[in-house]
Amino acid sequence: MPCTDTIATENIDFCADQENPAGISPVEIYCARVIDFDTIEKPTALGAALTLVEAGSITAAHTFTAPKGFFKINILPDTGSVETTNEGEKGSKTNTNVFSGTLPGNSARNIGFIRKYQNVGMIFIVKQINGEMRQIGSQDSPAYLTEASGTTGLKAGDINGMPVKFADVQSYPAPVYTGTITEFGGV
Repeated sequence: MPCTDTIATENIDFCADQENPAGISPVEIYCARVIDFDTIEKPTALGAALTLVEAGSITAAHTFTAPKGFFKINILPDTGSVETTNEGEKGSKTNTNVFSGTLPGNSARNIGFIRKYQNVGMIFIVKQINGEMRQIGSQDSPAYLTEASGTTGLKAGDINGMPVKFADVQSYPAPVYTGTITEFGGV
């Protein structure tokens, strides 16, 4: 079977006068259980994508049956990130995509969140400060809770919160999601 290259060669340039802010929004993090979706979209297959943007994004919207949908979580400012690590041997590379952040406080609600979702396959849509939405998790490889801890802090000024990490393993880095975000309750 011959290999086909459908993606046009493109320059990957950057203008120094363009803004390129780091970080994620602490208030625009959407998540849902994989079992709550009717359809879960994914990036165009590498052999079918025509551009690098198409290979790195999901443009179609995920669907739910009402009243299911994404719910929002908030994290403490400056504690969250989306990270992608390329791993493996030549010829069989994969990517580990991680969303991490610190839930504010050590409340019963946060403890309940960890209990409820610690063994549940999830999909997260996380807004970057530059406005792009990144997806962690897919139908074939949901994001699972890999770390959770909590501290009340020792003294004034310490963080009082519960750091959490959700990770997936994909053949691609965490894609940009441009589809509609349907929140639970049909909102």
